[in-house]
Amino acid sequence: MTKHEPLSDEQFAFYKKILTERKRELLKQVLSQDEDLDEIRGDVAADPLDAAGNASSLELMTTLGNHERLELAEIDNALQKIENGSYGFCEESGEPIHPMRLEAMPTARYTVQVQERLERTPQQRSRPRRRALKREDLPISTDDDE
Repeated sequence: MTKHEPLSDEQFAFYKKILTERKRELLKQVLSQDEDLDEIRGDVAADPLDAAGNASSLELMTTLGNHERLELAEIDNALQKIENGSYGFCEESGEPIHPMRLEAMPTARYTVQVQERLERTPQQRSRPRRRALKREDLPISTDDDE
C-alpha cells in the first residue's frame, strides 16, 4: 500500500468549495421540505384516504429530511476539519485518506481499509439474518377453528 501526501492548500480550497456548495443545496432542500411539511400538517382531510395519503407523505418527507440533516452534519464536520487542518486524515488510523476517495465522498472520515474493517465488525456480523419462510413454516388456517 502506498502512502499519500497530506492535502495541499489548493486541495483544501477545492474540497471546501465542494462541501460548501453541497451544504447550500441541502439547506435549500431542507427548507423547502419544511415548508411542504407545514403545508401537509395544515391540511385537514375530510376523506380518510386523503388523510392516509397525507400521513404517508408526511412520513416520507420527514425521513428524507432526516437524511439531509445527517448529511449536513457530516458536511459541517468535514468543514470544521478543513478549518483545523485535520481534513483528509483517517479518524481511526491517522493515515491520509486517498484523494480519489475524498473526491468521491468529500465527507469520508476513514481510509478505505479502515472503513471496510469497520463494516465487518462483530456488530454487523451478529445481526440476525432474514430467512425465507418455507411452506411448512406457514400457519394453516382452517374453517374448523371458528
